Amino acid sequence: MKKLSILMIVLLVVSLAGAGWTQFRLWSSKDETLPVIECPETPLVLQVGENDPDTLLEGVSAWDDKDGDLTSQVMVEGIARSVENNETTITYAVVDSDCHVAKQTRTVQYSDYQPPRFGLSQELRYEVGQPVVVRDRVTATDVIDGDLSNQVKVTSTGLNANVEGRYPVTFEVTNSMGDTSVWTAEIRIANYQTGEPRILLSQYLVYLEQGEAFQSKNYLSQVIGGELEDVTVESGVDTSTPGTYQVTYSCIGNSGTAGTAVLFVVVV
Repeated sequence: MKKLSILMIVLLVVSLAGAGWTQFRLWSSKDETLPVIECPETPLVLQVGENDPDTLLEGVSAWDDKDGDLTSQVMVEGIARSVENNETTITYAVVDSDCHVAKQTRTVQYSDYQPPRFGLSQELRYEVGQPVVVRDRVTATDVIDGDLSNQVKVTSTGLNANVEGRYPVTFEVTNSMGDTSVWTAEIRIANYQTGEPRILLSQYLVYLEQGEAFQSKNYLSQVIGGELEDVTVESGVDTSTPGTYQVTYSCIGNSGTAGTAVLFVVVV
């Protein structure tokens, strides 16, 4: 019986020693280093909505001391839903054979991005006492989200539809990237006079790039009750300086009554 007990103890010791050696070998062979992702220092230039994997992973490589080259296993974790100065951030991730995860970010520069822009299909002019409804003529579009017209916020302080005058109004809209555009204009409350000519424009709000040429007469479409050649233009548009400008078109109609129309120009 004593010999049996000794044998059992010896077997137990041998078993524990074997298990310990196995654990030691597993521990000593385990890779504790993280893989490394390398990206070019220059921004990745993309068009809005471009999601081709080869393009998104252009120039990206990955390496691990144990597994070697992991470039083919690099994944795009996501592109940040924010943009500033036409730039955002892309995040890459890779996993090695020991389930170690490494991540790296890179700047993305959109070549065709622009903030949301407003549109105006007719003048912001209303007769005295008429309901001031701007959503039938003010729109907003975005290169990422498309039509944002129903998300436009309108703010006007002191507007009185029963009193003739010009009242400041602010339009604001934000796209899904968190980029907000603001446009400040004027609402005009004024009755149309008998015989007043109607000056119609092809657009009532235009955007110009800084330094772009501006020809005010290019936006004249038609004069009802007057002649196109009789229209005069008052413009202070300076395309070298970003901002919002008003261009006023005036005309003496066939009955001798003057009429005007306003074009808003936004230089970006």
